[in-house]
Amino acid sequence: MNRILALVVIVLVLASCGKSTQVKKDPNPKDTLTYSLDLLNEQIKGDPNNPNLLYERSRIYYNQKILDKSMEDIQKALSIDSSQATYFLHYSDVLYAVNKISEAKRAIQKSLELDPKSREANAKMGELHYYLKDYQTAFRYLDEALRIDPYFAKAYFLKGMCFKENGDTTLAISSFRTCVEQDPDYFHAYMQLGNIMAAQDNPMAVDYYTNALRVNGMMIEAYYALGYFYQEHGDPEQAIEVYDDLLQIDPRNAPTKHNIGYIYLFKLNDPGKAVNYFTDALLDDQRLVNAYYHRGYAYEKLGKKDLAIKDYKKALELYPEFDLAKERLRKLGGN
Repeated sequence: MNRILALVVIVLVLASCGKSTQVKKDPNPKDTLTYSLDLLNEQIKGDPNNPNLLYERSRIYYNQKILDKSMEDIQKALSIDSSQATYFLHYSDVLYAVNKISEAKRAIQKSLELDPKSREANAKMGELHYYLKDYQTAFRYLDEALRIDPYFAKAYFLKGMCFKENGDTTLAISSFRTCVEQDPDYFHAYMQLGNIMAAQDNPMAVDYYTNALRVNGMMIEAYYALGYFYQEHGDPEQAIEVYDDLLQIDPRNAPTKHNIGYIYLFKLNDPGKAVNYFTDALLDDQRLVNAYYHRGYAYEKLGKKDLAIKDYKKALELYPEFDLAKERLRKLGGN
């Protein structure tokens, strides 16, 4: 049952997605983007009706998640020149980001009318239909993208996602592997492969998660997934090492601190150290129900009945249907 409780935590960290691995850290692009935006602003002042400049500035705003300005620029660019397929393709991204799905689809279709042999537009239409769960149509567009460019990694990745959603794990693995063959730095494909292997208790998960970290050493989801795999497959010390690496990047990651406490409590038989980690986790997130429950259990192990009862009651205050907390509380005579 405690293993089931630990599984709950992985959902929380995702909402917050070999052995020790040296990974590269991605540079912060903020300074470069600011410089580019400043330069574009100056150029647009001198040439306010240049659609290419407006398109480029719209892309920068989009990447910075300033969607209203991105929308304004791309719409103006299209009003000046509606013959550019790339403009419509970018327009579809902005429309999708503001949840205008039907309009996004029309923009992609317009891009395809202007350039039917665009691998990007075909893949984008396939991606849209994937999100709409229309996998048959998605495959049609993705296959067309691959007919145009058989080395297009993104199309293989999207096909893998469609296969995965359809429950065809074998073909999903094949597509994700083909994706990383074409692009050895495709982070999300490595993560998908790692997740599939982890679900199968396959130690190859370690290799895929390690490759994901090689590509992007700042992604906490990869550290968490790798640490959790070690945690659940008999290597608690290595799990703690990976979790510690995660905490160097995100020092207030409460679910990770909870999991280290869980390891000390159930894997390394050190309830005192476990209490410290659960307490630290709760300082960062006072609504982390499992941390209250497991700290209560650790207090039980330490013979601190009153503190255990207090934590079980707090867990039930946050989650009244927590049956394990109810059971422990009854055994301690706390209700």
